[in-house]
Amino acid sequence: MSRARRLDPVESLIVGTIGAPGEREFYLQAKFHGGIHSFEIDKSQVIALADRLALLLGELKAADYRFENVIAVPLEVPLIPEFQIGVIGLVWIPDTEQIALDLQEINEVDFDLIPEEESGPALFKLYISPDIANNFVTLARKVVAAGRMPCPFCGLPINKDGHLCPRANGYRR
Repeated sequence: MSRARRLDPVESLIVGTIGAPGEREFYLQAKFHGGIHSFEIDKSQVIALADRLALLLGELKAADYRFENVIAVPLEVPLIPEFQIGVIGLVWIPDTEQIALDLQEINEVDFDLIPEEESGPALFKLYISPDIANNFVTLARKVVAAGRMPCPFCGLPINKDGHLCPRANGYRR
């Protein structure tokens, strides 16, 4: 029996947060046949996923792919995550003009995407349209930018009470 769940096609894919800047928890949420599947995700994973999708979408734009606007939906609560995402796989499928997004549960032992036929951590295979991916990239960049402001000297995030700036020799900014 396969450990993978296939969601084809995903109706929406969004990222959202809960908490105050500096203490935010990031969630990836996919809507499939009226059901909601939520996943915990790290901020750096959101940034990397948005960047990789943007590269793929840039190639589609260069090939004259026509994008349609997708209405962004808010994060739905209550949030009951399936798991925390560890490994993410991303593949363009030209036959169906979809992007396959493999989300594998975090695994302390192995940092590679394990084939779905083998036993291992939980795996969700999401199939999204380029339009949904384009909307995700825009939303992900807004969500990430809504956090703490970076220090103009060192680039590290500044808390409400300032931060110890390494470029200022540890003085509070």
